[in-house]
Amino acid sequence: MLRTLIAGLARTQTYSQNWKLGFVRQCAGGPTGELLLKSILKDKFPTAVALDVQDISGGCGAMYEVHVETPDFAGLSTIKQHRLVTEALKSQIKEMHGVRIHTKIPAKI
Repeated sequence: MLRTLIAGLARTQTYSQNWKLGFVRQCAGGPTGELLLKSILKDKFPTAVALDVQDISGGCGAMYEVHVETPDFAGLSTIKQHRLVTEALKSQIKEMHGVRIHTKIPAKI
């Protein structure tokens, strides 16, 4: 019985260590991820007045907050504005846990 208990603890500890290592490997966001997303958005919205991307997952790259202010959004509903941003980041969003999108039309167009 003692051997079974020790073997079970060893398996649990190994699983725990492997999970932690896997999590650390997956956490490759941070400034690099922010720069990539910002670059993609600059290409998609070259007339953007303001553009900001922040990793809000503690540097892990699992969740981002995106702010885009561009005259390209004039005449579009908020949903259509968000769809444009989502479409631009489509392949990157697949790897994320979530994304918060904030869009705005500049006061003077």
